Amino acid sequence: MKFLLLIPDGMADWRIEKLGNRTPLEVAEKPNMDFIAKEGSCGSALTVPKGFEPGSDVANLTILGVDVRKHYTGRGPIEALANGIKAKLVFRCNLVKVSDVMLDYAGGRISDAEAKKVIDYLNANKKYEFVRFYSGKSYRNLLAVDRDFEPVKTYAPHDILGKKIAEFMPEGGELAKILRDLMEWSKIVLPSVSEKVNMIWPWGGGKIPEFPKFREKYGLRGAVISEVDLLKGIANGLGMDFVEVEGLTGYVDTNYKGLVRQTLKSLEKFDFVVLHTEGIDEISHEGNLEGKIEAIEIYDEKIVGKILDKADLSELKIMLLPDHPTPIALRTHVAESVPFAIYGYERDDVKTFSEFSCAKGRFGSIDGLRLMDYFLRRG
Repeated sequence: MKFLLLIPDGMADWRIEKLGNRTPLEVAEKPNMDFIAKEGSCGSALTVPKGFEPGSDVANLTILGVDVRKHYTGRGPIEALANGIKAKLVFRCNLVKVSDVMLDYAGGRISDAEAKKVIDYLNANKKYEFVRFYSGKSYRNLLAVDRDFEPVKTYAPHDILGKKIAEFMPEGGELAKILRDLMEWSKIVLPSVSEKVNMIWPWGGGKIPEFPKFREKYGLRGAVISEVDLLKGIANGLGMDFVEVEGLTGYVDTNYKGLVRQTLKSLEKFDFVVLHTEGIDEISHEGNLEGKIEAIEIYDEKIVGKILDKADLSELKIMLLPDHPTPIALRTHVAESVPFAIYGYERDDVKTFSEFSCAKGRFGSIDGLRLMDYFLRRG
């Protein structure tokens, strides 16, 4: 038996008056996701434990059975695992566009090549010898600090769109002062390098973590497919293979055919495969309601539908769920439950895949840390 975990990032939402008090999931035409719900068993899972910020890092670790209360150190360090970076502390470092407010947390969807040019410039002209920048994908880059400091409080830029940045600068001790200095310095130097970005925004910093190995815990050889370094870092930390796919954008214009092709190939080689996609979450951060509905329908057709058409369903169990909700009304994540459906269980009475229908399924409301146990029939 093979296991496929489908994670459409940020797909869950709130009811919206404009949609007749329905969610985008309830409005979208999604026959393939509905098939999984109708032919399987459903429930609702809280993937962000109390006291944690509702980030994709915490949520995806929880889904994969990692107790973040024991193992989580920050988002930046997980992405460092994706690139083999070693340092005392690592922060995610967005390339952003600001005025006195946060205008664009994603740097105008800056290309990988242009982002690397910016990062190279920062390293060539850096102010602190113990600080180094590392290029990632598009606006998603890293800032590494090779010296011990006390923890600092930082803020995710996608949480403060349209808000005054002065209220969300790093706080706490000497390192916070250094980070603020680097941010102000970047406002001076970056406009000469790129028209899309005019500031760095470090956040989610911490020490490199150690995670329990997936194969040792579950006895399955696993692989991860994703468009972002965060999931690559999680894969590396869990001892899972990461499968590269060409032509990915992390947006709704991504290479869907390539994602499906590599997923099906990976299912031939591995016992357990994760397919994580980013586009729906990005559209949600933009506050684009019509775009989110369309993105859900595209995901249903080009990802779920193609997999259902081509996979051997008699030898496959599928679990489908978003990692966290990203409500259009807020344009950021919330620490609330998400719907999940497992194909391969006995049917319950749920007919459609949505936030409220799945909550009435056989599993009811569960702790997200138990998802793997239910999926793998261990609880």
